[in-house]
Amino acid sequence: MKIKTPGDEAFLLPRDVLPRLKDASGAELKVLLYLYAWKEAETPEMASQLGISPSEAEAAVAFWRGAGLFETDDSPEKKPLPASTSLFKNYDSRTISEHLDGDKSFRACCDLVAEKLGKQLTKNDYSSLLYLCDYVGLPPEVVSGIAAYCVSLGKSSMQYLMKTALSMYEKDGVDSYEKLEKHLAHLEQIHTGVEQVRRLCGFGTRELTAKESGMLNHWFGEWDLRMDLVRHAYEKTVDALGKVSLSYMNSILKRWYENGLTTPEDVETRDRKPEDKSAAGYTDSDEFFKAALKAGFEEN
Repeated sequence: MKIKTPGDEAFLLPRDVLPRLKDASGAELKVLLYLYAWKEAETPEMASQLGISPSEAEAAVAFWRGAGLFETDDSPEKKPLPASTSLFKNYDSRTISEHLDGDKSFRACCDLVAEKLGKQLTKNDYSSLLYLCDYVGLPPEVVSGIAAYCVSLGKSSMQYLMKTALSMYEKDGVDSYEKLEKHLAHLEQIHTGVEQVRRLCGFGTRELTAKESGMLNHWFGEWDLRMDLVRHAYEKTVDALGKVSLSYMNSILKRWYENGLTTPEDVETRDRKPEDKSAAGYTDSDEFFKAALKAGFEEN
């Protein structure tokens, strides 16, 4: 008996499949046909359409991957997030309970967050945490770590936790615990630098302006400046103006950074070479500072 298959919307299987057919289970054959028909798939959706469990689907994928027929992409998918928190996916009580009962990592995350925030979690709180772990795809240990960070800032609301976690995910690419540790270390570096500048400049406890914060974030977050270089710029500024000016300091540090001067010694060595021009195109630092004043770096 001859069997004919329709020519339209057909798909091909490689001959390498033949030696493995005798060892393949029913679930593995289903998965094989499904994957070659659709080229790529998410395990839960594939399992649902084939009438098998997700664990059977994953085992089948592993079987054919071991045969060298295809590869899996385990890199986390960047999920589009709504602009308004009112549009976040809201999970029902049954779904939340299933995750709490079936996922020990998620339950541990919820318990730790409740402890850190010092409150009993509501249904909406559980839904928010499940949104971060299930939809966004953040590992529970990352969410727990972000919760601890928020509390260290004196922020213990679920809303602040959500805002921080989504910002770190979208803007800073934090989607693993390793990346979270690196990002928190980076934030601590900025915070330490800012506090040192506050003491150096005698700002006391007053809140920094948006412009001031932006400059300090550049110094310690983007330019990765050493504090001894910042202190050197401070001394140059006070000597030139007789007062503190972050704008003037910023102009100096920007010139030094753009010219690869990373230590006070680098700056002094550069200034002692009259044959070399400074960052602004002047032959010595005194000319630069005088020109800086004329250019309007001095604050009114």
